[in-house]
Amino acid sequence: MVFIAPLLIAYEFGVAWLGGSSASALRTGADAWLRRGLAAVGMTDHWLLPLGLLIGLAAWHLFTVRDWRFPTSALLGMAAESLMLAVALVGLSRVLDLGFAALDRSNTPILAAGPAPSAAAFVGFLGAGVYEEALFRLALIPALFGALRVVKTPQVLASAAAVTFSALLFSLAHHAGTPGEAFTWFAFIFRWLAGVYFAWVFVVRGFGVAVGTHTAYDILVGWLGWHF
Repeated sequence: MVFIAPLLIAYEFGVAWLGGSSASALRTGADAWLRRGLAAVGMTDHWLLPLGLLIGLAAWHLFTVRDWRFPTSALLGMAAESLMLAVALVGLSRVLDLGFAALDRSNTPILAAGPAPSAAAFVGFLGAGVYEEALFRLALIPALFGALRVVKTPQVLASAAAVTFSALLFSLAHHAGTPGEAFTWFAFIFRWLAGVYFAWVFVVRGFGVAVGTHTAYDILVGWLGWHF
């Protein structure tokens, strides 16, 4: 909660400041979808979603009966780990790019195809890291895992299936709606693999590092245009 709070606050204030009366146009896909779902049941307050996420994380910590104290160095360690995992994913994208060179010659980059470096683009990547991980990992993976366990699916198989299916939905979501990204096999399969990657980071290292990894990757590739 403490690790992601600065990212979440920077995103929300950034959207409000840069977007003004058109702030909704700057919201990332997962953020917009979650807000539409809340609006459908009459919950339209601007701060309801971020506050709900932080309160949910605080409640999760409370019910796990863990110590509230932690060394400040832990936050620096999480940031360093997130950056290293993001760099590893950049390498994976390069390997996949080489493998698909003969099959998909559209040369459509994954995240570098976004807007040129700007404050709005940077803010958008912060929101994508937080809300996509909240939706596709924090909410979806436990729900899928729990449903599979209810029907007596073995634990290992349930974990693998929850990770794989959540990653598939994560990839498909980038091509859904208007405007959705044009479909290419490279983009679809890479995002599926990236979704699996983020999911296992979430399962093994936790929500904070998953958000940090996702955010760092988006900024490195989509904002800085960094590639191997």
